Amino acid sequence: MALTAEEQSRLERLKSDYDKLVSGNRVSVTQSSGRRVEFGQADPGRLKAEIDALEAKAAPGGRQRGALRFRL
Repeated sequence: MALTAEEQSRLERLKSDYDKLVSGNRVSVTQSSGRRVEFGQADPGRLKAEIDALEAKAAPGGRQRGALRFRL
């Protein structure tokens, strides 16, 4: 299934944000009274999950993960 133009644009933004986050470019640093604190801007696991979901949707004949679960 092909992605819409909006979904393709979102996928590119997510990949860009993920690259920035992993490379450390999306980290805020605060320093006060000799203490230094770093804050990340996003959750890399959630970004990766969104990217994977869009890529799975774009893959021709690819499996889409759904709510189907088997229990024994």
